Amino acid sequence: MTNLKRIYLLPEAEISDLYARPVFNQNEQQLYFELTQVELDTLGQFGTIKTKVHFILQLAYFKAKNQFFSFTFDDARADVDYVLAKFFKKTDGVFQGNITRQRINQQKQIILKLFDYQTRSMEQIIQVEAHIGELLRYYPKVHDAFRQLLVYLDNQKIVIPTYRSLQDMFTQSFVNERDRLDQLILLMPLGQQEQLSELIDREDGITKLNIIRADQKNFTYTAISAEVEKALELEGLYKFAKGFLPTLLLSKNAIRYYADIAGQYAASRLRRLDKPQQWLHGLCFIYYRYQQIMDNLITSFMYHTRAITVDAKKAAGEYHSGLVVDLPKLAKFLKWFPSRKSGLDHDELNQAAYKILPEGQFPALAQFLQGSTFDTKASMREFYLKSSRSFALYLRPILLAVPFVFYKEDNDIMALIDLMKMHYGSGKGPSTFKLPQDIEDTLSKTQLPYLKKDSDDAQVDPHLFEFFVYHKMYRRLDKGLLCCNESVSYCDIDHDLISDALVDDIEKIANEFGYPKIPIYCDERLDAALMTLDSTWNRTTKRISDGENLAFNIKEMKTGEQQDWSLGYDSLDKLDDAFFRTLSQVEIPSIMMYIGDHIGMWRSFTHMKTRYNKKKTPIVLAINACILSDAFGIGIEKMAEMSDLNYNLMRSTHEDFMRIETLCAANDMVGNLIHLLPIFKLWNIMDDKMLADADGQKLATSESTIQSRYSKKYLGKSPGLSIYTLIANFVAANAKNIGFNEYEGHALYDVIQGNKTNINIDMVTGDNHSLILMGEA
Repeated sequence: MTNLKRIYLLPEAEISDLYARPVFNQNEQQLYFELTQVELDTLGQFGTIKTKVHFILQLAYFKAKNQFFSFTFDDARADVDYVLAKFFKKTDGVFQGNITRQRINQQKQIILKLFDYQTRSMEQIIQVEAHIGELLRYYPKVHDAFRQLLVYLDNQKIVIPTYRSLQDMFTQSFVNERDRLDQLILLMPLGQQEQLSELIDREDGITKLNIIRADQKNFTYTAISAEVEKALELEGLYKFAKGFLPTLLLSKNAIRYYADIAGQYAASRLRRLDKPQQWLHGLCFIYYRYQQIMDNLITSFMYHTRAITVDAKKAAGEYHSGLVVDLPKLAKFLKWFPSRKSGLDHDELNQAAYKILPEGQFPALAQFLQGSTFDTKASMREFYLKSSRSFALYLRPILLAVPFVFYKEDNDIMALIDLMKMHYGSGKGPSTFKLPQDIEDTLSKTQLPYLKKDSDDAQVDPHLFEFFVYHKMYRRLDKGLLCCNESVSYCDIDHDLISDALVDDIEKIANEFGYPKIPIYCDERLDAALMTLDSTWNRTTKRISDGENLAFNIKEMKTGEQQDWSLGYDSLDKLDDAFFRTLSQVEIPSIMMYIGDHIGMWRSFTHMKTRYNKKKTPIVLAINACILSDAFGIGIEKMAEMSDLNYNLMRSTHEDFMRIETLCAANDMVGNLIHLLPIFKLWNIMDDKMLADADGQKLATSESTIQSRYSKKYLGKSPGLSIYTLIANFVAANAKNIGFNEYEGHALYDVIQGNKTNINIDMVTGDNHSLILMGEA
């Protein structure tokens, strides 16, 4: 193992935080130096005060971090003085010499036995290495796997190995996992291997990978057609991936990880990998990208169906309003008719009459005068007949490309969908469409007349029937009844649930990975939580009433029957921070330049092209200006006018170097820098947990995209996006663009698992006072 390059697990700050001896404050001293009766009895076997103090210290430190530490009494002077005063009523803590190694090892064994922890052995090392290998199939990102390993060690009561030992274990486990995957990938048929290689091979022009991963920009016919073509091109590989990927024994999280790498890295970087790794990343990317394309197509289907329905209702309303407007024309016609010019033949009479009141308005006005109810459906039917070309262009290709399913069997909507697919999928046109009698019998008798041009027609109109099916699909998609199991957002929930076989083994799996509470039913957990809450509430109020909690000021009321209380504030604490008031004001561009130079952030901005480009590295000042122009939403043209930078320079820099991959890499570098600063921990709300917040910010967009939506509540008449951001101690660890029509909770998993910074987040809060524990998310 010594010849392997050790993997980078943690930054220096986290290594120190994990392995450094605890430094207790006053409250922590009271907590960790409180000994049980068993611990006090154990303490009695040591003869001298020096060995007793050392045992108490090592015991308290083990309670805090489940580790043992090497220290001298001078290193832990504050804790030594506290222990002497609490247990031995002494104030002088000067000890001569050190505790012998044999005595220290004896104390360690006693502490391990007290807490039922395992001693370090070869069997234990093999057990941990095997679990790391198991974790990497579920959490291929090293930070996630490391976090899960700590949970496992705590649950199995295993002392955390040294950092170098963990590095060696992870390094070897990554090598083993890669070898395992390479062997399985090589079993892939030759045809699929060649197809995957063609994705990133570049003979001339843009690679297929770049074409496939380009997202749908809008809802135009061109954009939808391109997305349908991608779906049809990837369908074969997707079906193969759907059957082949389960043989790799990878979790959905791992598949998403490998897919993201292929989706973000340039094709040139993927070509540097070994062939099996190229195929692995490519296959995972195809699997996930196909599902994203299905999402885009269904979203486009919903958008156009809703737009056609809204326009039809609007046209019907305008038609009804037009009848009222035409009443003066009817009055003019009634005045004209008795005094019309005599001797007019039939054609001349019609021409003169229709000039006053158009022919098409006679039946509608007659019904209006008779008091008949305006038939909105009939008016909308006329609009649908005129919009038949829109169905064929925007909706029919999506119907043929997307594999829709209903959440339960034997539903009428699937028979209609299958009928449409069978007819139009075979290349037939609307003119040859005939509705089978068995399906016609299932239609509502009140709806059937509106599917015909005239009520006496024997057959339904193909265009009216086509949109009738689309509208039924729209309503069921909106309610979550009609699904597509080959998509991400429109998948049936039952399709995503784990198998019954795994549910039967839930207790074994939960204990194996360190989450023994997962199998406990929610009502039992709620009962236990309520009991804990009640006891804590009673204990807290009793301490306040007895005057033990000095943070509360208790005041007796004059009646003597009630008490009033208020919180006590330390008068020495100032609300304003004197430190920040002493800092000089610096321009934001200057801060950006300093940070970029300090951490080498500019290196993350690589050119879009890897070959045949003259500018290998960007001009730093231009990159800084492009970042700020986008951040402030003013655009590069406005920035060029405000500064002394050339517009053409900014335009070329923005096109060549500014993209998601480079911006995310730069943001991660800045986040890691702030994470290493001592002030980062001062912002912690909880001492031993990293708490983050996920929320969306609504911003207007300058360009139209498939996610851009209108919202009068947030942006008035402008389209915009919601930037769903994961914030940890003022650092944006990750973010995702979502539309106003999307539920923020659906993006929570993505922003948590997509965190590529070194900030290990333990809990995430969100709207509605939600709290997500990372281990149980």
